[in-house]
Amino acid sequence: MQVRAKIDAYYKDYKYNIRNLPMAFSSIITHRIQRESPTASVKIHPRSEAFAASGKLDELAYELKTNFIRKGGKSYGRFSNETVEFPFSSWLQEYRQDRLGFESFTQKAVNHFKNELEKSEHFFDAYLFFAVEKIEAGDFLHVFAVEHLSGLYLDADLTINDSLYLDSSGFSLAAKINLTDWDAGESVTYVTLLRGRGEKEITDAFTNFIGFSDKHDIKSDTVDFLQAVESFSQTLDEATAKITRTKVVDYCMEQKKAGKPVVIRELSDTLSQEIKSYEPEHFSRHIETKQAESKSEFIPDAAQLRNYIRISGRNDSLSMSFASECLGNEIVYDANSDSLTIKNIPPALKARLLKHLKES
Repeated sequence: MQVRAKIDAYYKDYKYNIRNLPMAFSSIITHRIQRESPTASVKIHPRSEAFAASGKLDELAYELKTNFIRKGGKSYGRFSNETVEFPFSSWLQEYRQDRLGFESFTQKAVNHFKNELEKSEHFFDAYLFFAVEKIEAGDFLHVFAVEHLSGLYLDADLTINDSLYLDSSGFSLAAKINLTDWDAGESVTYVTLLRGRGEKEITDAFTNFIGFSDKHDIKSDTVDFLQAVESFSQTLDEATAKITRTKVVDYCMEQKKAGKPVVIRELSDTLSQEIKSYEPEHFSRHIETKQAESKSEFIPDAAQLRNYIRISGRNDSLSMSFASECLGNEIVYDANSDSLTIKNIPPALKARLLKHLKES
């Protein structure tokens, strides 16, 4: 009972904290878009006005945003220049310039999505949420395609009833537009797109609806950056190089989890503050000179970051993972014999090995 009470108290505090966050979402609206069968036409059930501000609405928007950040497999790019075929950005621009109301902009957009869905014959039933967010980092527009799920509950008379609720974590179609970066005209990755692995025609319809274009290769950017980091590490003593690699990866991972790009000058300042032997901008100057294409910021790829500090692999009978700095020290690879020699075996593994040999 004590454990249950603690869980209930934590959940209550969580709800309270979320509902008392400073209001960041200035406008939120949703429209239902539905096709009941493959042969049926797509129908729209529009909402005429944006939602009034409320704690529950903020909580929903926060959950959608947080779950979007956590999801992998996102693409990064920009709007297509072909605004006749992909008019979403034109309507968004009109809204930004106060020439089109928020409700009118979203209704035009959802009608365009309807036209794209009409090109396929797949069942579809979702609520298209549009949420404008204004925070210190800039202005953003979020678009989520959210479905209803059904569940059972016991009412006051202990009778089983069914209920519908919004699936705020299971969505697979969403987009985030960094309006501030778009206005500035300096970024090529101001649109972040989430497309699930479902029906290709549905994901294509959503992509065309947003007008997403110029998919950016974040893997290549991250590899280029890490090569420059390794070059920088070679100029340091072994202890400082080890700390540098770890702190660089930790910083990049935190930015990835927060849905933010890695700003190289900010990372350089962080390293200068935490590693006293660094001169100001020492790191950023080196990175800028070593990158194949100089970039002030980039979207990090988590897989490449993990591979930089750890070497891992597996087959049907063996799984192995170790810090990359171990290679050449505690772990030696002989390419001729295709073998690894491992020294300084972890105590727990050593005990298991000795026990296994003894029992054998």
